[in-house]
Amino acid sequence: MARLWARTTTFESVNSGDELPILVKWETIDTIRQFRALLHEDDEEGQGQPDPGESDTLAMASEALLAYVIELLEKGFRIESIMAKDSSLTLRPFSPVKPEDTISLSGVVTSKNMNGEGNGVECLITIENQDNVLVAEAAARIAL
Repeated sequence: MARLWARTTTFESVNSGDELPILVKWETIDTIRQFRALLHEDDEEGQGQPDPGESDTLAMASEALLAYVIELLEKGFRIESIMAKDSSLTLRPFSPVKPEDTISLSGVVTSKNMNGEGNGVECLITIENQDNVLVAEAAARIAL
């Protein structure tokens, strides 16, 4: 099947089975802390920042995984389509992402539909770690 590219993706060019580009991220204590700091910037000083000895229990927040899913979608679709009123995104986390994990995001177009609200495609995005363990799945509807 074809691999989508944001600069050329149109409703007419997309088909069920088309693949999204692949996105690979390596997580460290620092990257996870940086995401947590962004997500908890309104917390009191020190909250949301784990102690150095807590790295075994440190896990990436679902919001950070959503940011990666959006980054992946931006490689296959224009940002205007991703952020459109009729577009949607949901995430189902299954396993934690911990420091030193390498996660891979990939996706596929599962359906293409036309309705009264506009044309769109449905995508399933999978997030796996270096051990091929399914970390999360995301479902996206992209209005085209």
